Amino acid sequence: MINVVFTKRHNCFISFNINGHAGYSEEGYDIVCSAVSALAYTFANGITEIAGANAEINVCDGFLNLDLKNETLSNIKKCQILMETMLSGIQNMKINYSDYISVKVEEVQ
Repeated sequence: MINVVFTKRHNCFISFNINGHAGYSEEGYDIVCSAVSALAYTFANGITEIAGANAEINVCDGFLNLDLKNETLSNIKKCQILMETMLSGIQNMKINYSDYISVKVEEVQ
């Protein structure tokens, strides 16, 4: 299963973490993993290249983490529309593939 956790602080999204494999199909043919990966990489590129944020991004097999914790409040606010778009995209995928995707939003201090 792919587990996606978005983190909010003071009503602003500050990070997301994607971990795991969908298991929908064999490696190389798993459309759920492919869709989540495509959305995540496009989003990460949008945050860094379009919004110009200096996000901390870590990627390895079955894992992608994007963190805005070292950004200014101004840049975090600038990224909110993209963060909400990412959450919406993942939630819409979950509607059709609920056995393969888990989505949570957590508030932190």
